[in-house]
Amino acid sequence: MRYTLCSFAIALVMSSPVLGGVDEGFVVIKAGRVITVSGEEYSPGVVVIENGKISAVGSDLEYPSSAKLIRAPRETVMPGLIHPRSRFGLDKYTRTGVQGDQSVVDEVSLSQMHFADLLEAGFVAVALVPAGTDIPGTAATYRTAGPDDFRLLDDNSYLQVAPNWRSSGRKMLGGALKKAKDEIEKVKKAREEWDKKQKEKAEEEAAEEEADSDEEYDDEGGESYREEGDSDEDDESDAEDAKEEKEAEKFEPPKIDPKHQPLVDLIEKKEGRQMTVTITRASDLLHLDAVMDQYKDLSRTLYLATSRSSDYHLAVEKLGERKATVVLRPWTHYMPNTTFRYNLMNRLDQGGCNVAAMPWDDSREELLMYRGRVASLLRTGLSREAGLKALTQNVAKAIGLEDKLGTIEKDKFADLAFFNGDPLDPLSEVTRVMILGEIVWARDKKLAGRE
Repeated sequence: MRYTLCSFAIALVMSSPVLGGVDEGFVVIKAGRVITVSGEEYSPGVVVIENGKISAVGSDLEYPSSAKLIRAPRETVMPGLIHPRSRFGLDKYTRTGVQGDQSVVDEVSLSQMHFADLLEAGFVAVALVPAGTDIPGTAATYRTAGPDDFRLLDDNSYLQVAPNWRSSGRKMLGGALKKAKDEIEKVKKAREEWDKKQKEKAEEEAAEEEADSDEEYDDEGGESYREEGDSDEDDESDAEDAKEEKEAEKFEPPKIDPKHQPLVDLIEKKEGRQMTVTITRASDLLHLDAVMDQYKDLSRTLYLATSRSSDYHLAVEKLGERKATVVLRPWTHYMPNTTFRYNLMNRLDQGGCNVAAMPWDDSREELLMYRGRVASLLRTGLSREAGLKALTQNVAKAIGLEDKLGTIEKDKFADLAFFNGDPLDPLSEVTRVMILGEIVWARDKKLAGRE
């Protein structure tokens, strides 16, 4: 794809600023290599950014001379990393029961949270989750830097569902879904009753109007009459009164239990609503399936929470058939009670799953080792493509932001990471981080500026 100066000039005139606090016009990155993660890699590569969003990517693109230029001939550029579930910088607590009305947004004070460790590791976004078991609330995704008005990417990334499958988890989740379904039926029944009353009222009014119409004609001439004092103004006033009365009769649905509102939204398939369900062993999937039998099409991601010893290999085929989106830590697993190791991430990927990785924990050391831990799985079968997707594209999908982040494509946000080598080389380092087309972090102050 080639862009001419003329086409860029036209686009510049026709476009309008969409991101306050972000430089208007064009920013161009000329890098030694651009990894889009969507399939193409360019060496060298050019990324054209307009108003904080990617406008074009390729090897040999023309751009207006007025564009702000970032030269990175020895650097590799790729989509910034995304953390799919974290408690970074948040207080410790535990919450139990169905608490769907709780949101991690209420815990976050950006002015008191410092994301320097995440930025140093190349993260451009982090999904912060409520802590606890059962249904502790909804997660929210924040940018790790950038203009304050654009830090919150999504205030409802997913509903956190963490049942204790060994005890009452199955009963808890089944009961919560039934309660949500009952809430939907409550509204539906109220609507049906209201519609019935409105129909009966309309029929009564129609009968009264017909009777009044008959009285307006005399028996001899059949001509209509108007009582003394009636006027057009009176007719207009009556029409206004009727309109106000009709508006006052607008259906007001009964209130939904706020603790179950997110589940109601899921069942009603409201756009952007999804949940992430925690399972700790293969048998948990059977419990989940039993509960979800009536709700098979509910959008959900699975978080595989476990130690290195796990029996998830028993669920790989079933998860692959569903093309499930799964989140897990990038480590080599062991068969339970054995020393036999296996690459679970690779098996899930080969089975047809969308595999998203997450750091072992939120410490600075683990955040910096994160890419290396994913890279180590390449030695035992994981493909390079799957490794890159596990860091960006599939994570974006897992938190419902695949249309905004995760790949370098037209119209996605220019939230990018720069490296001094291959991103899957454990020895390479993050050199710069870009948010909405602006360099927000640089390892070397000389790299923070632009030419």
